[in-house]
Amino acid sequence: MKAYMAVPVLLFFSIGLAAAPAQEYGKIRPLNERAAQIVQQRDRFVTQVLTSYGIPHEENEQGAVVRIKMDGRWLAVTAIEVVPVVEEAGGLRQVTAHTLYFTTATGILELRSELKIR
Repeated sequence: MKAYMAVPVLLFFSIGLAAAPAQEYGKIRPLNERAAQIVQQRDRFVTQVLTSYGIPHEENEQGAVVRIKMDGRWLAVTAIEVVPVVEEAGGLRQVTAHTLYFTTATGILELRSELKIR
């Protein structure tokens, strides 16, 4: 009798556990797509800021800034961070600017822009 009960229980758990990764994949795929959209939006914003300030820069095939020209030298950019500047007025918090940090081999370059991310 116990053997007959064990077979359906084992089948239930093996089928149920096999379906779990498929369900998780259905959740992960939209998250990966959204992450790619956010990266593209950030890259467009960084390019827009550098262009508006007249800072020469180079982009890769995906549109990410990979080099910028500062003080007559081309610097390879290894990372870019965009940090919103938030001010509070009347109990409301509002993004008023963004600070861009460019990590290079010689250090971190900082650029503040009042352009809006769109």
